Amino acid sequence: MSGNPRASRVFLWINSLAVGVPGLGCAAPPGSANDMARCAVITAADERLACYDALFCARIAASDERLACYDARAKPKSPEPQGAPAVAARPASKPDDAASFGVIRRTLVSEPGPQQIGAVVTGLSVDRQGSVLVSLDNGQSWTVKDADARLNAGDAVTIRRAALGSFLMTTPSRHTYRVQRTK
Repeated sequence: MSGNPRASRVFLWINSLAVGVPGLGCAAPPGSANDMARCAVITAADERLACYDALFCARIAASDERLACYDARAKPKSPEPQGAPAVAARPASKPDDAASFGVIRRTLVSEPGPQQIGAVVTGLSVDRQGSVLVSLDNGQSWTVKDADARLNAGDAVTIRRAALGSFLMTTPSRHTYRVQRTK
């Protein structure tokens, strides 16, 4: 039969018909006609489709493939109920934009905030690793990532958003340093 392509096509066609016919001893388990009839009487479309999907997955012989089939057909669990607005997940009282500038908040919905702030340096300190900690007049603390920070107390600095969630601090003498908010 391997020499004649037409005969092999006919064999494959007959074999594919026999798979779904109960009583022929092929891949269909006994009682599958009853299961199909049970799925057919379900009136809700989603439940009927889920019933047919479960029957399809049950016919797979290999356990790994069968589990993968069930996983692929499982409904994704939504974290919030349907119909709830996205605004309901946010806190009712929104903190001041300038006070929260630089604090990394992990949210699903991006909230537009200020692109830059201006402040006056009130204090400088150096930690054990040699990083410069800058305290500002608005209560924020920033760590300078660069080694040679030329800052003085009383300098009016501007902190702005940079690429990839980083921040840049610019001094009046036009020196720019990459900084990270610590408080």
